[in-house]
Amino acid sequence: MLRFGFVTFLFACFSLVLSAQVEHVPVAHPVYDFLMHAEARGVFTNFSSTMFPLQRKEITAALAVMRQKDTLLSEAERKTLGLFEREFRLVPAERAIVLPSPSDSAQLFFNRLLTQDEKFLLNYSSSLVNVSVTPLLSAEVRWANGENTRALLGTYGGRIFGTIDSAVGFFLQGTSTGVLAGSSAYLLQDAQLFKNPTFRLYNSRFINWSESHVRYDNRWFYAGIGRETRLIGSGYLMRSIMSDNATAADAFMLGARFPVNTPDAESGFEYRFQHFSLLAEALDVTGAINPRSAGAGTIVPAKFMAFHRAAFRSSWGEVGVWESVVYSNRGMELAYMTPFTFLKGGSDNLRDRDNAALGVDLTLRPLPGVQFKGNFMLDDVEFGRLGRDSTGRFWWQNKIAWNAGVMLSPAGLPFDATVEYAQVTPYTYTHFDRQNAMTQDGILFTGTLPPNSDEIKAQVRWFFGGRYPLALTAAYRRHGRNTFDAQGKLLANVGGDVLYSLRRDPRTFQYTDDQTVIFLEGDREDRFTLTFSGGLEIVRNVNCQFFYRYTLLQAQQAQTPFQPHSVGVLLRFEDF
Repeated sequence: MLRFGFVTFLFACFSLVLSAQVEHVPVAHPVYDFLMHAEARGVFTNFSSTMFPLQRKEITAALAVMRQKDTLLSEAERKTLGLFEREFRLVPAERAIVLPSPSDSAQLFFNRLLTQDEKFLLNYSSSLVNVSVTPLLSAEVRWANGENTRALLGTYGGRIFGTIDSAVGFFLQGTSTGVLAGSSAYLLQDAQLFKNPTFRLYNSRFINWSESHVRYDNRWFYAGIGRETRLIGSGYLMRSIMSDNATAADAFMLGARFPVNTPDAESGFEYRFQHFSLLAEALDVTGAINPRSAGAGTIVPAKFMAFHRAAFRSSWGEVGVWESVVYSNRGMELAYMTPFTFLKGGSDNLRDRDNAALGVDLTLRPLPGVQFKGNFMLDDVEFGRLGRDSTGRFWWQNKIAWNAGVMLSPAGLPFDATVEYAQVTPYTYTHFDRQNAMTQDGILFTGTLPPNSDEIKAQVRWFFGGRYPLALTAAYRRHGRNTFDAQGKLLANVGGDVLYSLRRDPRTFQYTDDQTVIFLEGDREDRFTLTFSGGLEIVRNVNCQFFYRYTLLQAQQAQTPFQPHSVGVLLRFEDF
């Protein structure tokens, strides 16, 4: 008994060291779904899901609060919580490794391969350094009804992450995916694969991904730099400031938070400044924009975005105010690199060349188990022309985007239900200088919803006790598209494409497109999708992911390529 108490004491001390790990946990981790589920339940008083990823220590602290309030959870949810507690080392868990270290020597091969042990290529933990190395392996099959709509993909790679002296966190991940069999053209219809420039431009049988970052933490101050997928914006199924629709962008950040961001504090304040290095659209040797340009003759102009956000949060929710500005064709602008400044004022003083936006986001919990989220972006406005004119049309320059949603997460039930609506008015995200549009490599980074469109989504999730909930998601989107001819020449501009602002005659500088708009005017495309998805962990680090998607699309003119029925099955060796 004495021996057991001593071991428990040592593990508790060890967990305190591990809880100070400051590296980020990638946004693909299923723990984020579980945390947002608990956030709506009213478990936390000082927690934010408006900007992901979070640090490992933030997630560890949130899981600890969930355990303290586990009476709000069902038996299935407590089982899921237990799985994450083992992974994030809040409770004792056996580890199996390939390469021995002073802290871990239990061999993975072969008797531990099919156990529930946490599995690593290498793991080392001490009072000064924590470092883990994990392999990443997967095989995926996709198919749909129709010709040449089958594909087999294989992925290999690895991930290394850890913390030095509870202050410097690091993360590096690289994967390579090969199309082993099937149609690459079919896979290009997947937005998550299409955004990869290697796959899209150079080699249709190969997809290469990499993300990395370094972060420094010192009490209330933090700083970081790296390339990683980021989700920014208050929402559930939609992120309207930055999403994973485009490939990850490089950025550095500076921030301050009071108190240290712990979910059990009564309230909190955080200010963050970020400066992104974006990928502009490529130019060919003549200097013209050419999305297909590649190789030694390609010129890619400089492009950046500055972003800052101040937020206050408490048990009732969170309110944030933010600004951004996209600029290009010059070096980093000192006026936008100042961490604490008014970006719109700086843009005006620099002769109004850049694409500035401002907005407010809100998370509100009026009752336990009921949570509202919303985001409002003002891209541009001309106050003298607000509202409809005498013909019932709107001035094109009044550009806004907004979303609002509600999640119900009743206490003691392993379910949540979400309904969310989003709207983007014509010409929003665009700019007179096409390179200043809110795009990364020519792809919209603010989300999947283009200008001149709206969408309503509904989702029901069941947390049945595993890491991955079962989810049923329905979405209905309306989009007023621009009209193009067979050669890709723009015929009618209704503000439905982020790459095309209002056009002018280069000789007279007079507008050639209509300066008033009607929402959803143009080549109307309506799309309904119904998706069933989920995952099952077979043994620790070995899991199966799956989805089925039904799509119904109606368009006035040429339809976007689609398959009514699509299925995917993914078998992975991965730690999450």
